[in-house]
Amino acid sequence: MTAVRHRISRAVIVLLYACAGLQFVRFYARSTDFYLRLPAYLSGHERLPFQERVLPIFLLKPIYASPWLMHRLSHANGVIPWSRAPFFLVSLVAFAVAAVFTQLLYRAVSPRRSLSMFVFPFFLFTVMWTYTIHVEANYSYPYDMISLAFFTVGLVCVYTRRFLPLLLTVAVGTWNRETTLFLAGIFVLDAVSRNPEADAPLQERFDWRRIPWLRAGLLCAVWLAIKLWLSYHFNGNDESENYIRIAENAGRLKIRLVPALLNICGYLFPIVLLFWRRIEPVRFGNYIWIVVPWFAIMFYTGVILETRIYGELCPYTAVCIILLAERLADRSTNPQHVHASGLVSKVAA
Repeated sequence: MTAVRHRISRAVIVLLYACAGLQFVRFYARSTDFYLRLPAYLSGHERLPFQERVLPIFLLKPIYASPWLMHRLSHANGVIPWSRAPFFLVSLVAFAVAAVFTQLLYRAVSPRRSLSMFVFPFFLFTVMWTYTIHVEANYSYPYDMISLAFFTVGLVCVYTRRFLPLLLTVAVGTWNRETTLFLAGIFVLDAVSRNPEADAPLQERFDWRRIPWLRAGLLCAVWLAIKLWLSYHFNGNDESENYIRIAENAGRLKIRLVPALLNICGYLFPIVLLFWRRIEPVRFGNYIWIVVPWFAIMFYTGVILETRIYGELCPYTAVCIILLAERLADRSTNPQHVHASGLVSKVAA
């Protein structure tokens, strides 16, 4: 009887989470604005850099061409407008993939798995804030949720050290968005990570002699080959949106915009930055260093108020928060391990 109750409880929780995910994607598809011009994008004539992210075209066009799918997707009392119906379906599938692989990432990383039930709520929380709860720059793009899915799959491949699936993820995902390059950086961080105790100083965490040059070079070469081909293929497109944005972004560093700038991952990412040294396993905590090139590149070429440009960090942030919570729970149940400089006292302060 206990086993039956456990299965029923688990099924109810899964159903609740599925409904929550569906509601989020419905709201996302309806409430955000497209900055790109969809007809031009689907025909290959949109501005750069948007047009170079071509993978969604091959997913959206068949849906638009199917009267059966279009009728069923848009026939929901007007909840999803006709023009947004394919975007909704693609985003829903991609979000589901990202959610499943976030759970798999947690199961691979956590030695305890004691807070598995809370992974999806934290993941959903980070995604909601990053992609929809905006006042400024409330935009969405056809490739955003797909990029989230590819990056989450890539994180699982990196942590479980499955190189060929990682290479395939980068090879396919780069046609969608160029942030797959950061997976190569995380791959290097993973490879050079040592395994000291948590809270270890920086110099004890890495051994840079262990860089897998051949594999890292192959990941970068695949990424570069795809980007060069896309650049060549669309070299005649309008480049009015493809420029250096450093001056613009510097002008956005204003006190009144701080809440919008900190919107990344539902304000949880700054907590991960503060306590990254305490994340176990240590090599997973070391992935945080990818934010250095990530933020620099986005400040150079992105719009920093669009927190969706950091959206791929949502699964990592959610899992890190759960890992920190696990450590906090362990120390709370074992008071002899808690001391004045520990995580509990720092969080309480």
